[in-house]
Amino acid sequence: MSATLAAPGRIPSRRRRVAVTVVAVLSVGVTLYAVPVYLFGSHMRIELREDVPIHLPVLVVHAATAGIALLVGPFQFFGSIRRRSPRTHRLLGRVYLLAGVLPGSLTGIVVAVLTTAGPLAVAAFVFIDVYWFYTALRAYRAVRSRDFAGHERWMLRNMAATFAAVTLRVFIGLFVVAQLPLLQSVYGGDFQALFDRAYLAAIVGSVVVNVLFIEIYLRRRDNRRIRAGADAPAGLRLGA
Repeated sequence: MSATLAAPGRIPSRRRRVAVTVVAVLSVGVTLYAVPVYLFGSHMRIELREDVPIHLPVLVVHAATAGIALLVGPFQFFGSIRRRSPRTHRLLGRVYLLAGVLPGSLTGIVVAVLTTAGPLAVAAFVFIDVYWFYTALRAYRAVRSRDFAGHERWMLRNMAATFAAVTLRVFIGLFVVAQLPLLQSVYGGDFQALFDRAYLAAIVGSVVVNVLFIEIYLRRRDNRRIRAGADAPAGLRLGA
């Protein structure tokens, strides 16, 4: 009976399905919008270090592999794929980790160190890339040891790091628009200075918000499950 009672809890709620769908749509949209710029070198939005020849090729690899992670990652959380086609879920997981997160995080650390946005941006970028790599490693170790609950937790953290690429671009737009009334009075009409401030704030904001959000979500989910277990009849909690 315990297995039967546990099954409904694994079926995603409507709210979760909507959230996963929104994440997938935004991830695909940002990938199609941002990645081609780096692959084809047109209107590059990041200032390159001319004294470091590897900056551009490493940046291109980072953009391509991070794009793979953004395209594949959200579909790992569709319950229909996990339940109906575990083999597809495992295949997508390998692509996500081996072709997306691992090369994306390692090249991301190099790109972070080379950024011209200042030391605060370097620290934020390095942190999220190390976090991205570490959570992927923990997720892989968990699934290898058949700790599927732990695997899910670490993959949620990892996807939060992946989704920071989306949050970053949303925040840039919001912070630019929020500062436009200050363009003349604070920035003397210098839009580039305004954009640089918005970009730095967006970098830090995307890292902090995504990491904190997923930790709060996991804590609240754990608390709900604990309360649900405490409220269940004793015989059902014991799997009678």
